[in-house]
Amino acid sequence: MTAPHRDLAWAIKESAKRTGERTPSVRGSNWRLATVTVVGSDGTITADGIICRRLESYAMPLVGDLIRIDQDSSGNWLALGRTDSGSGTAWQSYTPAWTASTTNPTLGNGTLVGRYCLLPNRTCIATIRLVIGSTTNIGSGTYLFTVPFLSANDLVEYTGKARFSAASVYIGQCFLGFNTTTMNATFPQPATPATAANMSSANPVAPASTNVLRLQVEYQTAT
Repeated sequence: MTAPHRDLAWAIKESAKRTGERTPSVRGSNWRLATVTVVGSDGTITADGIICRRLESYAMPLVGDLIRIDQDSSGNWLALGRTDSGSGTAWQSYTPAWTASTTNPTLGNGTLVGRYCLLPNRTCIATIRLVIGSTTNIGSGTYLFTVPFLSANDLVEYTGKARFSAASVYIGQCFLGFNTTTMNATFPQPATPATAANMSSANPVAPASTNVLRLQVEYQTAT
């Protein structure tokens, strides 16, 4: 084989190699890390310009997530889920809303914080801590508190734990319906302990400075 022929054969071989490296049907499946830039409403995300179908276990994707994406031999991309941040915590902060059926309360110098953790199968654990301050206006009517994500529209409700520390400690439940972001707390009534009523500006007692309410619920998210 002459030198020109050898050069041509080598060029053809290298071109075929480069084409194979870029073609999924030739090289087979592949995976990489990518950053989410768009979260679609149809079960897809866009990461580094690539549209991927996400697994059900990749619950509540967020823009900025560093995720693993896999490509099959047909060129389709699948988002497996977010990578560990290395911070050692899976819990995130959110700001709950505190409202009432008649007059909304105002927090003043009190504190209201929320934390949540997302688990596989669209499961969310949310916890709330409310501390009444000296300038808190407790409003009037039945209280409602928001969870971080919409609950699933699956015709079941969710109950969780409630603890209100005032002059006495009251143990109750929180209640979250389906297809909603608001829940209430239920405590026994002091006059009739066997009967429970939703927490309000008067039940189980009127909240006062330094009183603490704690709520926790586990539920399925809508998406």
